[in-house]
Amino acid sequence: MEDIIVGTSDGARIETYYLSQGPLAVLLCHGKAFDRDSFIEYGKTLAHKGYSVGILNFRGYGRSTIGSLGSEAIEEDVAAVALELAKKGHGVVALGASRGGGAVLRAVSADPSRYLGIVTWSTVLVDASIAGSLGNIRKLFIVSAKEMMHDQTVFVYQHAPDPKILKEIPGTRHAQNIWNGPDRELIESQVFEFLKTIPIRPEASL
Repeated sequence: MEDIIVGTSDGARIETYYLSQGPLAVLLCHGKAFDRDSFIEYGKTLAHKGYSVGILNFRGYGRSTIGSLGSEAIEEDVAAVALELAKKGHGVVALGASRGGGAVLRAVSADPSRYLGIVTWSTVLVDASIAGSLGNIRKLFIVSAKEMMHDQTVFVYQHAPDPKILKEIPGTRHAQNIWNGPDRELIESQVFEFLKTIPIRPEASL
């Protein structure tokens, strides 16, 4: 994987792993208790299936710096790396876990045309107005049936416009821990089936 630095609109510098494979890139956005290294193995799994991958460290993690909007403006990091992937010729699907899911949803609601799809694993709660502003791109919401973010994920799913899919995984595991648990193959298959539905084209809206 190549290690690149991406600048945000508010001056942060976001360290990002980049692996170029196919025309469709999956942008992986970690949860609060994780960092980008926690997504390396999954990123390689996606690359093995022919997808390009971007894995960011949110501002304040690793060598990523905090911009003028502060440490909570992580949607700016998602937007900046998505734009960089588009400049490299990729269409972008943004995948966020927990806090990273909230960042993805806020970034996409600000400019849905920049993305071809959204995936969240156990997203944190966002306002109904944000969930309702995600555009007509494809959306996949994954959550464990008995975990702490179940109701928040269902709320976002209910307020998001079509097309959308909600998939529940057995058990209580949260976010990236779902993939690290016994249902790894299940969550992988759901994401791969979803990615197959994405119209593969380079991102036009830069």
